Amino acid sequence: MEMYRRTFAEISIENLLSNWQQIKNVAGDDRFICPMVKANAYGHGDVQTALALETVEADTVGVCLIEEGLLLRSAGVKSQILVFRGFDRHGAEKILEYQMTPVVSTWEQIQALESVADEPVKIHLKFNTGMNRLGFNIDQTEKLFTYFKNSKKLKLKALLTHFAQGEDAIFNDGFSAKQTKLFKEVVDYFKPLNTYAHLLNSGGIASQAYLKKENKTDGFLFQEKWGFRPGLALYGYQPHARFNEMNLKPVMTLKSVVNNIRTVTTGETVSYGCSWQAQRDSKIAIVPIGYADGFHRLISNKGHALFADKIVPVVGRICMDFLMLDVTDVIQGDDINKWIEEEVILFGYDDKLKLFPADDAAETSHTIVWETLTSVGERVPRHFKGLKKP
Repeated sequence: MEMYRRTFAEISIENLLSNWQQIKNVAGDDRFICPMVKANAYGHGDVQTALALETVEADTVGVCLIEEGLLLRSAGVKSQILVFRGFDRHGAEKILEYQMTPVVSTWEQIQALESVADEPVKIHLKFNTGMNRLGFNIDQTEKLFTYFKNSKKLKLKALLTHFAQGEDAIFNDGFSAKQTKLFKEVVDYFKPLNTYAHLLNSGGIASQAYLKKENKTDGFLFQEKWGFRPGLALYGYQPHARFNEMNLKPVMTLKSVVNNIRTVTTGETVSYGCSWQAQRDSKIAIVPIGYADGFHRLISNKGHALFADKIVPVVGRICMDFLMLDVTDVIQGDDINKWIEEEVILFGYDDKLKLFPADDAAETSHTIVWETLTSVGERVPRHFKGLKKP
């Protein structure tokens, strides 16, 4: 697509695949891994991410919505696609028609699949162990076992649950340990059906990497070859500041350029609400990206960006389509025309590989890096660096 505004997200396929290998190194051999590409691959581009993962023999990807799975199939993605959100009878038909694998959380979903299945359907069965969002309660274990033991239409392949705070899985008395203990009882009950199990999100994976490095491999994370479902880690960020065992590299760099530079005299204000007032004669760079592109208004007068290899402050309220940077100390007495079209990094790497992480923008806007990444809007083009054509 031709680009008239030079604001875009650069996606490094090299970094994506490097992170995948880091996760594989923690997993070891013969472990189920389902990289999560839901929510447009956390804002990175789901089709391109899934296709890139196929080049390194990732044979499963995870989505939330049936619609997400249909998009992947229409783009030629051949991997197994796990659909994690619920569905009705019509949704069940689409899942089967496009050869996706349903994650089942209710008896109604079982009935929907039974009503449309003409041949045996492989499914994954989800249990609630404390997240209290989706999944069967533990007291349904015996009833479900009996059902799947006798079912001719639905074939149980795997069991799963979801950590509420996987980053505490380094502790034997944390909430993840309690969840795993409950889940282990379910897994043991289903052993006669020869199923496997997955529960480790990025926090759980990082916890396992930490424990392996510390040679503490006798805890609950090592009771089974628990399957991995990496999300945030795949895209280059640690789920908690305590972790650094995996050498993760951010995949997305959010870029723009300077449209123009205004000279603002002492006492003048910038942007809506006049919330920033110049304390000196200042040079203000106007950058064509705003809250409609996912750069949150909460960052107004608090955030920063990389400009000419220097960190500069965001000044004034972020607008729908623009934000402003105080670049006075960088350009000093230079001709301002020299700096038009200068690159601006909102987060990610500059051309010297200096990293300005998305964590900083997340902290400034009082949110989490997950939201910062997924907030990058549809009107911001994704440019894929290093993507091989199939």
